[in-house]
Amino acid sequence: MDKLILTQEINCQYCYKCLRNCPVKAIRFNKGKSSVIDDDCVYCGTCIEICPQHARIYRTDVEDLEKYIDKPFLISIAPSFFAHFDQPFKVITFLRKLGATYIQETSLGADMVSFYYKKYVNLRKGKTSISTACPVVYELAEKYYPEVIPYLLPFLSPMNVHALYMKKYFGDFPVIYLGPCIAKKKDGENYVDLILTFEELDIFIKKNNIDIDSFEESFPNAPFPERARIYPISGGINSTLDGNWENHLVVEGVDNIIRLFEKINNYGEGFFVEASACFGGCINGPAIRKDLTLLEKRRRIISYTEKMKSLEGEVINWEDIDLNIRKRFEPQKKVIDIPEEKIKAVLREMGKDNPKKELNCGACGYATCRDKSIAVILGKAEKEMCITYLLDKVSSVSNAIIENFPSIVIIYKDNTLLYLNPFGEKFFEDKSPLLDYVLEEIESGKNPLEILIDDKRYVFFIKTFILPDQSGKVSLLIDITGEKEKEEELNLLKKESMEKIEEVINRQMLLAQEIASLLGESIAETKSYFAKFKEFLKKENADL
Repeated sequence: MDKLILTQEINCQYCYKCLRNCPVKAIRFNKGKSSVIDDDCVYCGTCIEICPQHARIYRTDVEDLEKYIDKPFLISIAPSFFAHFDQPFKVITFLRKLGATYIQETSLGADMVSFYYKKYVNLRKGKTSISTACPVVYELAEKYYPEVIPYLLPFLSPMNVHALYMKKYFGDFPVIYLGPCIAKKKDGENYVDLILTFEELDIFIKKNNIDIDSFEESFPNAPFPERARIYPISGGINSTLDGNWENHLVVEGVDNIIRLFEKINNYGEGFFVEASACFGGCINGPAIRKDLTLLEKRRRIISYTEKMKSLEGEVINWEDIDLNIRKRFEPQKKVIDIPEEKIKAVLREMGKDNPKKELNCGACGYATCRDKSIAVILGKAEKEMCITYLLDKVSSVSNAIIENFPSIVIIYKDNTLLYLNPFGEKFFEDKSPLLDYVLEEIESGKNPLEILIDDKRYVFFIKTFILPDQSGKVSLLIDITGEKEKEEELNLLKKESMEKIEEVINRQMLLAQEIASLLGESIAETKSYFAKFKEFLKKENADL
């Protein structure tokens, strides 16, 4: 089978929301890529609906519809069809125009399933039974809770039963199913030729610019279902069995089904459990429109059920129908045997070296740190998915930088020392009063800061940062003593040069007085140039 749940890698932002919401953790995050693990997936579609970036999508098969057009084919429409489409009877006419020979309600197959459910439950003489019309239910049991398999009703889904019925009684033509469920694409692999969701049919209609309003209304073909048109709403299956409400349960949502499976032995005997992966039933499936409320979709189902009650057609006696609709469920649970020491080793690598550090916060998507460690070992997760591990890792890198920083780092609040890095500790060793003085000078705004220690002068350039939430300040003291000394040496050299030049000028002036009558103008010009040079040196020195 081709992959059913696909990942658009370019959209995935590694937020782990899909993993946090996946009931069976069938998602792999590894080496910068994420994907759904087919062997572990139960095809509930939660990851598709929950992803804010639309990184998860299901396989669309709408292009395959083209090869059936203008050729004889059969269509089975799920009962929630009437909740999804605003004009369902016009859509039926459109489907006939494409070449559909017979269009029937899947509810007919649901009638047959309910017939055998009731018969089987009676034979079990009060034993608890769980419906299997929803493929997610049996996928969950087979892959994760095989101990529940004896409780599962061993029959095909209504879709597959109806496909068998149509091929047997209308001719061996291709069967196309239209429904709200992603899991049906897997469920019907050996029975239905093409399975499309309502969303896919909408895409086809829009792509081909079909004006549904232009078609007349027409009804599905007989024979018609008796009671199963309400299968897709909560309690719909139970209502077809005429059971006592006291022992008929409706369990919806994968998490609730898991709780049921985990404690199935505590429920006692004599219950019939209608199980559905979707809250509200199939009318709230992953591939049905979401702009209508659950109440409105339920109202539509009831309204169309009443409307079609007037249709007349053959009433089927299911005892006379020769179809094998039994299904055998097989345990597929993976046995994972990982040495305890290996699990503890991964926990230690993530900084969980004692149980108190195992926060079990669930931020990574796994319920416990231990589960996360097992996932890391299996290649399904990365250690960096643990936010506390990641923060510790970043913190340790930051600490290493500060610890080895070749300048003084002081963290303080209200003139009280909070932290002094090793370089600073060595500098201020046994000099607590000096450190207090330095903090006062920093607070006063003095920059650069000069300190005299044992007749040795130090000059520091100060850079101060304010920590968030007024939690303190960080000051970096960068030693610029060498640069300052070089600057002072240069200034001294300039000063000495100026004095020497002035001395030379004065001597020249004395000489000039003796020969003033001959060289007066030239000496005056020389004096002017020397004066300008002297002013230039003074100005340059001031700039420094």
